[in-house]
Amino acid sequence: MGGYGSGRWGGRPTTDDGLTLDLPRLLKQRSLVPGLALAGSLTWTNTRTGAHVGSVGYGSDLGADCGRMRLNYTTSRRDGDKHDLNYWIGLETTSQPFGGRRWWFVCPKLGTRATKLYLPPGALTFASRKAYRLGYRSQRETAHDRAISQAFKLRHRLGASGGIGDPIFKPKGMRWATFERELDRICDAEAICDANLVAFARKLGLRV
Repeated sequence: MGGYGSGRWGGRPTTDDGLTLDLPRLLKQRSLVPGLALAGSLTWTNTRTGAHVGSVGYGSDLGADCGRMRLNYTTSRRDGDKHDLNYWIGLETTSQPFGGRRWWFVCPKLGTRATKLYLPPGALTFASRKAYRLGYRSQRETAHDRAISQAFKLRHRLGASGGIGDPIFKPKGMRWATFERELDRICDAEAICDANLVAFARKLGLRV
């Protein structure tokens, strides 16, 4: 459920450093359905490697304009102590200007509305970005970091799991025109990575 990145970043945690509950995605995937009581599990994977990084059990009970979601999972604090969690998160709606209603989580810590809740490393419960004072990874990325992230994102869209410069094969069922267009975008992104790497090496006085 949602992406999970990798790597260490200085300063306070970012929204990419832990697990994310994305309410619009949960509704789109019908993991939550107004008018129904559901139960199941949510899983997270590393967007670069595809490795499983976390899962939680859940139950939901949504009415027409409000409801709640129950989470149960085991997590650890930074000192290694494990904690079994089992708690409810409230959900509510607001009316839309042109009809319909928009769903929100109610942050367990602040009581404010949010469309996403986060579980950063060392935390016990999901809460809003403001509750944990989380930054955004993009605020801390260098130009080289952003280029690498973009290259891997584009590779992932084609199902490619190799590193930069590794061959990419056309996904079954994809039109050649579409594949070649996506391949051009990947080549452009990886060219930026190469240029940044050369510039960095020259800055260090290395011959390339």
